[in-house]
Amino acid sequence: MRTLLGISAYYHDSAAVLLVDGGIVAAAQEERFSRRKNDERFPEHAVRFCLKQGAIGLGDLDAVVFYDKPVVKFSRMLESFLAIVPAGLPAWLRVLPAWLSEKLNLRQTIRDELDGLPSECPILFTEHHVAHAASAFYPSPFDRAAILTVDGV
Repeated sequence: MRTLLGISAYYHDSAAVLLVDGGIVAAAQEERFSRRKNDERFPEHAVRFCLKQGAIGLGDLDAVVFYDKPVVKFSRMLESFLAIVPAGLPAWLRVLPAWLSEKLNLRQTIRDELDGLPSECPILFTEHHVAHAASAFYPSPFDRAAILTVDGV
């Protein structure tokens, strides 16, 4: 049995999903628990819900998977801000401290949030568009599919 916890957080609409052998056992957005629309914080309540639905603990996970690669996202953001210099400078200066203190070291940030996660449990980062594709494929009734993702990233 392969058990994965998927996490989306820190930008908008944080959420968690529990997959067991490729099937969705539970999924939830944090805003359903926090009552904060588009909640971007770590989805602690959604994670707890998913683990409870799956009747497992953090020690039963084979891996935790985050929906994006922090360095790639940082690079995309930098390109976006540089494209609109000098107008983008205030926004860049506003987000930079969080990036330098937490988001570039997301593996440790996630491990800190998932207090009790065994040190041998890997925290993996997928490519952003692969995460979108997975969110369409896994709930589908198909064993194979061609998926196109199109977004502003």
